[in-house]
Amino acid sequence: MTRFASPFWRVLGSVVSWLLFSISFTLLYMGSSTVMGLGGFCASGGPYVIETECPDAVVAYVPLSIFGGLAAVAIGAVFAQGFGTPLISWAWPILFCGLGTAFLVASTAPGGITFLIIGIMFVVMGLVPLVLEFRASPQRIFLGSTTASDVRFVEGGAARPSLTQFSHWGARETGEPVVATAGDWTLSLGILLAGVGLGIYLATLLWSAAGG
Repeated sequence: MTRFASPFWRVLGSVVSWLLFSISFTLLYMGSSTVMGLGGFCASGGPYVIETECPDAVVAYVPLSIFGGLAAVAIGAVFAQGFGTPLISWAWPILFCGLGTAFLVASTAPGGITFLIIGIMFVVMGLVPLVLEFRASPQRIFLGSTTASDVRFVEGGAARPSLTQFSHWGARETGEPVVATAGDWTLSLGILLAGVGLGIYLATLLWSAAGG
């Protein structure tokens, strides 16, 4: 990974990972919400008569969104290498809390007790690791652990090892630790907000284009 150990690749890795994950999760959320609106089940193809046909957008995007989300986490871990808001720490909470919210919304319909139970379970499954990550280091979970140049940030004495950022994926961590500047925060959070915003927008266009 030495050839990719540069500020350019770290920044690009953070941008691409958040953009791809946002597109993938938004499509998955839309697909899940659509299926729940159909009663929680639909099917497509096969030799049997289908009672509830899945919309084209669900068939086209839900399977791809799962693989896209996994690829996004891998890109962030391998290329960002500690720079930027760590997708590897946020992916699980976003996935389960997001889908849990969709289940809770669907539970407001008549007979939605099953959706209510699943929704509560999903939200709890998403919040527990997020709380643990936040307690390990509030700074790290939003800012990341290093600058784009791979210099580790100074953290408070209460900071602890992270459950998800268990290794630095081959980064060199050059130089003495530095205090994060306003520029560091702006770059990390700017990539996060831009990636999420653009990802949601593009996912909406893709969903509409498939007739969703």
